[in-house]
Amino acid sequence: MRRGRWTEWHGQDYFSGGRISMIKFPTLVGSCYSNLKVMLFGLPTVKLIPLALLLTYVATLPSVISVLVSPESPIGGPGWGKQDVFRMILFGCVLAPLLETAFHQWACLRILQKLRCRASVAILVSSAVFGLAHDYSIPYMATAFLGGVVLSTVFVIESKRNGHPFLATLTVHALRNWITTTYILLV
Repeated sequence: MRRGRWTEWHGQDYFSGGRISMIKFPTLVGSCYSNLKVMLFGLPTVKLIPLALLLTYVATLPSVISVLVSPESPIGGPGWGKQDVFRMILFGCVLAPLLETAFHQWACLRILQKLRCRASVAILVSSAVFGLAHDYSIPYMATAFLGGVVLSTVFVIESKRNGHPFLATLTVHALRNWITTTYILLV
């Protein structure tokens, strides 16, 4: 049976008896991470934004699992109802993305960059601050943390390739909130 590049590296099989060799696993993970990094940095902004937008919805997995495991526990959120359309649009789709991008991505990541933090550490710290700011519930914070990872990653990618990190991140965040607001208003 022919093995593909995901199971073989430098001619050595990573799977032995159905188990991944623990010694070679870090090399496999590192290789996958490197390939992902190259792919993301090579992705034009017009393709990075929709991919990031999609990933912010994948980030809702903690909330989905929470609802499935414990349907009676609230997920939380700002608590605005359909009667607060203006507030939802103004704050949720315009001001919150603008201010949160300025604070959680731009300021936080720039400060961590000046402190010489590695990009991966800066992304995690920025995302943790972003998650903690969305303290409606534990599942909501977990979802916000993962969404923050996506937003911070977009910021770092655009920044490293001298693009428009603030604008790209703001666009993803505002679109995500706009889609969610539209869904809430229509359902």
